[in-house]
Amino acid sequence: MNNNLSKLGLGGATFGNVLADGIFGGANQEKTIEIINYAYESGIKIFDTAPLYGFGRSELWYGRALKGIKRENINLTSKCGRLIRNSRNKNSSKINEMEIDKGYGEPIFDYSKDGIRRSTEESLLRLKTDYLDTLLLHDPDQGGLEREAVRFAFPEMLKMKEEGIIKNIGCGMNECEMPIRFMENIDLDKILLAGRYTLLENTKSTKFMKMCAQKGVRVIIGGPYNSGILARDLNSPVSYNYEIAPIHLINKAKNIEKTTNKFNISLKSAALNFVLNNSQVFSVVPGMSSINEVKDNIDIANETIPPELWASLSENKFI
Repeated sequence: MNNNLSKLGLGGATFGNVLADGIFGGANQEKTIEIINYAYESGIKIFDTAPLYGFGRSELWYGRALKGIKRENINLTSKCGRLIRNSRNKNSSKINEMEIDKGYGEPIFDYSKDGIRRSTEESLLRLKTDYLDTLLLHDPDQGGLEREAVRFAFPEMLKMKEEGIIKNIGCGMNECEMPIRFMENIDLDKILLAGRYTLLENTKSTKFMKMCAQKGVRVIIGGPYNSGILARDLNSPVSYNYEIAPIHLINKAKNIEKTTNKFNISLKSAALNFVLNNSQVFSVVPGMSSINEVKDNIDIANETIPPELWASLSENKFI
């Protein structure tokens, strides 16, 4: 397995079919299990999920798909900070598998020590495992919960790391500024950054990437294609940051593509290999909602990119 393929992971945001009408295509249980098993058999060993994804379904279906695989053969990441509760029974403090399967799950932010502990224990049950390789605090930027993260969530996560049910702790979000502040105060192992360190957008994340290198924090990259703009036909409608892409970014992507085309490398291949090539990056976890997408990403990770391409992109100030 080449180094780039060993860093390619499978993101679980599309698994659960809850987001099928939104930003993700969505995959039902049968398709999800098929995709996970195909990815594993094709050499992907890093798997990423969260209680939020599919409102419990992504974790549940991952647990079913990975049941027959030796735990030590995979690297499993999930997240905490949201509890999944029954939207049809507000008085219940728990939700069972059948209710999650039926789509009754509802995510609720809870950064209390007890909430973080319960979130993790429930994830372990859904995933049918007794430990996580990495536990990430999910979306403190979206919840406005920076203070609660530092006071309650991270201390509880560190405690679970001491207990051995978590091997690495960190956070997962869509911005660089808050993780920088976290790294100044907390001993984090990994940070998942979605959409801010990409071939299209990598200047604002320079300080973040440098600090990760200084602190020895490994980076997990989500959204390597900026939610579509780097992986689609730029003459058709494309998305950026889960919304319709603005024209100035489409033009920028087209200019990057002109450079990649000169070296017979697709924009999509350049985008994925750009993040895979960074030595600080532990893994890249694009969401994949079909076996064809898994095949495509594996083929891209196996491509040899001429060094002259990176030199040309640097010369043109794209990286």
